[in-house]
Amino acid sequence: MTYQDFTLGELAHIVGRDTAAGSPRGQDPLPIQKRDRAENLMLLCRGEHNEIDRAGALDLMTVDRLRRLKQQREEWIHRLTGLHPAAGTAVIRLIGSVRGHEVELTKATTAEAVIRSEGRFPEFPLSLHGDGFEVDVRQIPGEDPADAAYWQQCCRQIDRVLEHRLGDALRQDAVEHVSVFGFARLPLLVYFGSKIDDTFAVTIYQRHRSTQSWAWPESDESVVEFRVEAENGTQKNKEEGVLLLNVSGSVQEAELPTSLQDLPLWRVSPEGATPSIDIIATMHTLDAYASTLRSLMSTLEAEHKQIRRLHVLAAVPVSAALALGRLHDANVHPSLVIYDRSDGKYTNALELKTSPSVPNGDLV
Repeated sequence: MTYQDFTLGELAHIVGRDTAAGSPRGQDPLPIQKRDRAENLMLLCRGEHNEIDRAGALDLMTVDRLRRLKQQREEWIHRLTGLHPAAGTAVIRLIGSVRGHEVELTKATTAEAVIRSEGRFPEFPLSLHGDGFEVDVRQIPGEDPADAAYWQQCCRQIDRVLEHRLGDALRQDAVEHVSVFGFARLPLLVYFGSKIDDTFAVTIYQRHRSTQSWAWPESDESVVEFRVEAENGTQKNKEEGVLLLNVSGSVQEAELPTSLQDLPLWRVSPEGATPSIDIIATMHTLDAYASTLRSLMSTLEAEHKQIRRLHVLAAVPVSAALALGRLHDANVHPSLVIYDRSDGKYTNALELKTSPSVPNGDLV
């Protein structure tokens, strides 16, 4: 823009250009004829060039470390420049607290996750500040212990963003793919997922404790399957049932509210594995979990039409809670009553109604 020439970067050698004593890292066994090749060169700012070559930094900026930094940076650039123009995704974030605790869920964090996981890039054509669609419920009072007013206010905040801002984007055909991130109390994650329908393709993300990252593992096709166990209870003709989701942990059935203990019950848990916090470690396992729940809902629709309300008590990670809400079909599935666990007790937090005509504010 200025039509002036000036230096933006300098070529720096990883292994020094010659073997003289003053050549930084020049004593490395790399042959002299290979030292000017691209694999031994880095593009650095002048200050960084001076920094890696100064005497006091040579023990820290070793050949192995510089090669590793160069490789990581080149892999990142290859990823970015290899993205197809149609590989954009609209990022939607639900940011909340869980008993006063929060996690990092910034624009940079979500961008890295979608690029690494699916080769997509975050695209925010309708976002005022380029931050995507964000629902922040951290400032809503009453999170711990949560009461009815807290659940209602949070759900209204979710509705304001998803039904209006995202709805406008859909009406303008500006969104084809959505990447969903969330950190909040479990009932809110389910409700959030229920507001993201099948109009567009969706990828759900979660924070993995084993890696401290929101990105799904690269090239990992391992999968954990899930099974459903049914117990009809003593009142087989009741219009209500219980769904226990034992995924990241196990719901202790002795802690069920008294009103639920004699109802027909369905239990979902990992096949051949113990429920654990990182049991859903790949997209394939999340797909298997969602497929199991869809099959169960189809079974209820076909064989248990009398079930009108399903009380859901869940020990699940973020992705599983979001997936549960998203697969609920208000036209055919029973209403889902989502419970919250506090102080060793399960309490009714909110309900996903069956009838699509029920207003959003009609929450328990």
